[in-house]
Amino acid sequence: MSRMGRTAGWILSLMLVFGLAAGCADGGNDAERSPEHAEAAGPAGSGSDAGDAAGGEEGEGTLNAGELVYDGEDIKVNQVGYLPDAPKVAVLEGEAEAERFQVVDAETQAVVFEGEVGRAEIDANSGERVRHLDFSSLREEGEYAVVVPGAGASRKFRIARNVYYAPFFDALRSYTLGRAGLAIDDPITGLKHEAGHLQDAEARLDIDHPHAPAGTPVDVSGGWYDAGDYGKYVTPGAVTAAQLLLAYELYPEKFTAGQLKFPDGFASDVPGLPDALAEVKVELDWLLKMQRPDGAVYHKVSGLAWPGMIRPEDDTQPRYVFGMTTYGTGMFAGAMALAARVYEPFDAEYAGRLLEAAERAWRFLEAHPEPIVLKSERQDNGSGGYDKNGDQDDRFWAAAELLKTTGDARYAAYIGEKLSHQLQREPVIIGWGSTLALGQFAYATAEAGDPAVKASLRQKLVKAADDIVGRIERDGYRYALSPNEYTWASAKNGMAKAELLLLAHELEPKEAYVHGALDQLHYTLGRNALGTTYLTGSGTEMPDYPHSRMITGTGTYIPGLLVGGPNKFGGDPELDKMLERESPPPAKAYLDSPGSWATNEYAIDYNAPLVFVLTYFAEP
Repeated sequence: MSRMGRTAGWILSLMLVFGLAAGCADGGNDAERSPEHAEAAGPAGSGSDAGDAAGGEEGEGTLNAGELVYDGEDIKVNQVGYLPDAPKVAVLEGEAEAERFQVVDAETQAVVFEGEVGRAEIDANSGERVRHLDFSSLREEGEYAVVVPGAGASRKFRIARNVYYAPFFDALRSYTLGRAGLAIDDPITGLKHEAGHLQDAEARLDIDHPHAPAGTPVDVSGGWYDAGDYGKYVTPGAVTAAQLLLAYELYPEKFTAGQLKFPDGFASDVPGLPDALAEVKVELDWLLKMQRPDGAVYHKVSGLAWPGMIRPEDDTQPRYVFGMTTYGTGMFAGAMALAARVYEPFDAEYAGRLLEAAERAWRFLEAHPEPIVLKSERQDNGSGGYDKNGDQDDRFWAAAELLKTTGDARYAAYIGEKLSHQLQREPVIIGWGSTLALGQFAYATAEAGDPAVKASLRQKLVKAADDIVGRIERDGYRYALSPNEYTWASAKNGMAKAELLLLAHELEPKEAYVHGALDQLHYTLGRNALGTTYLTGSGTEMPDYPHSRMITGTGTYIPGLLVGGPNKFGGDPELDKMLERESPPPAKAYLDSPGSWATNEYAIDYNAPLVFVLTYFAEP
C-alpha cells in the first residue's frame, strides 16, 4: 500500500480504536524514563557469520502462483531485505518438519535457490520452536520470498546493495519532521501544520536560579520534540545529537548536502553543510539556549499538563523551563565538545561557540564535584521525568570528548585523578541513562590520551562486543537481548547493542561484529517472533498506530519512527491488561496501539542508534 493510501486507512481505523484523549496522564510516556529498566545492565548478546547456506544450491522450476500467500505467518524475514554479500537467514517457526526450503522470485514464483532447513531449537524469549533457513549464497539482486512446504511463504523482501537507504533516509529525516516552532508543509509525507509552541520564546523559569528568579522569561524556542509528546529534554537531546554526529564523524561519505530534501524554509544557510549536520544544528542551537550563564544546563521545557492528542499549534498552555542537573550538564558538555570537532571545517566561528559552551559547562562541573538535581514538585506533571542517579559517567564522557577535541592533557589528568573508577567499568549500551561507552570510545580514539588507558578501554569495548556476539549465537532469532532486557525501549536497546558492535569494529575490525549488527537490524525490520518491523513505513507489516501526538493530531502517518518494542514489564493500562490476561513471553509483549506508550511510542533517542547502524550499511 502506498504511504498516502496507508494514511487514509490509518486515520479511519484510528478514529475507531483511539480513546486516550488525555495522553499519558500518569507521566510515563517514554521508554527510557525509568533508567533502572531502560538501560540494559551491560552488553549480553552476540553476532555471527552465517556463511553460505549448508546444502544450498541454485533452484529450478516454478511454483504454482496460486499456492503462495506472502503472509509470513510461519517464516520470518527482514521485510526490507538483505545485502548481496552478507549473511541471509530466515527463521521458520512452528512444527513443520520439512527438510528443505526454497527461495522464489516474488513476481514469477520461479525457484532461484534451495537449501536445507536447520535444526530445531526452542527460543526462550518467544516460546517458539524455530529453525534457521540460510540462503547466504544467493547474491543476485531482486525481490524474493522464502517458501517451506507445509509452512507457506515469507513476506517479500529485496536483495540489493541499496536496500537500507530508504529506512536510513526516513529515520534521519524524522528529526526534520519533529522540529518545534516551525510551520511545515512536507510534500513527501503530507505532514502539514502551523508553527507550534511559539510561547517557548518566552518560557518561564519554574524555580529560582542564581542568575534569575522563578518566573523570568527565557527564550528556549526551537529544537526537536522529544517523542510522542511535545516536551523538549536536554538529556536525550544531547545524547541523540552526539550519536548522530559520531555517525557523521566515522562515516562522513554517507552524508551530503541536499540529501534530506528539506521542506521549504528548512534548509541551512551554511554553504556546503551536509543536511544531517544542518538538522543536528537545530537541536544544538536549542541546547545552547538551555545553558545558564554560569555554565549549568536547565533540564527540560514543557507545560504543566499533558496535552491531548492534538496538533502542536493547538497546545497553547504556558511553557516552563524546569530544573537543572549536573548529569544533564555533563551530557551537554560531551555533545558540544564532539560537535565542535565536526562543525569546525564548515563553520569555525560556530565550532568555537560550541567549544566555549562545553568548556563553560565543564568549569561548572569542576566547581561542583557532587551531583546536583534541582527539581520542583510540579515539574513532571506534564512531561517525562528523565531522572537519573549520579553523574559520574556523564562527567567522564564530557572530559573524554574535551580531551579528544582540544588535545589538552589536563582532561586526561582529571580523569586519572577524579574519575579513575570509570576507567574500570564494563561498557553498557549508549543512552541518556548511561553515556559511559561514549566516553570510553572518545578516550580510546583521542590522540592525547594516555596510551595504557586507551589500550585498556579498547580491550573493554572489544570484550563487550565479543559478549554480544556470544549472546546472538545463543538466540533463536539471533537477537542480543536477554529476557530481562525486553523492557521500555527494547527495540532501541537492540540497536544500541548493534551500535556497540560497530564501535568495537572501528577499534578491532571483525566480520562477526558487522554480521552481528546486521542481525539486530534484521530483527528490528521483521525477523522476529511477531513478524512486524518496529519502524514506521518500513516493511510490509509495521507499526500502524504509534503513540504520537503529531501523528494523531495531524492525521498523517510519518515514516522512520522506531517504536519502543516488546516490554514485559508493562507501563501503560493497555499493556498491563494484556500482560495480565495473556502472560506473553518477553518477545511478544507488544501492542500496536496508540494507547500503548510503553511499547508503541517513538523517541528521538530511540532513532539515534538505529540511524548510526543504518549509516554504516546504507548505500545511495
